[in-house]
Amino acid sequence: MKTFSQFLEDDLDEAIKRKVVIRGGKRKIKYKTDRAGFKVDGNKEVKISAADKIKMSLRNKKSARKRKGKMSISNTKRARSMQKRTGI
Repeated sequence: MKTFSQFLEDDLDEAIKRKVVIRGGKRKIKYKTDRAGFKVDGNKEVKISAADKIKMSLRNKKSARKRKGKMSISNTKRARSMQKRTGI
């Protein structure tokens, strides 16, 4: 049988936050965690496997590269339009 303080410690271990997101025009409650190396699965924190971490790392790297390229294009366009407007 768990004591009250043990229940509190369990709650403190799992730092799950509720977040309201809009999906398909409807409000939905999503559960997130602050702890590094963990994900929320079925309202419980679960440690992310090594294989999944590697996949996430590769995916994030690719996304960052694409984002960098798109940002570069938009910055160039902005610079051109500013030059046209101000003549500097």
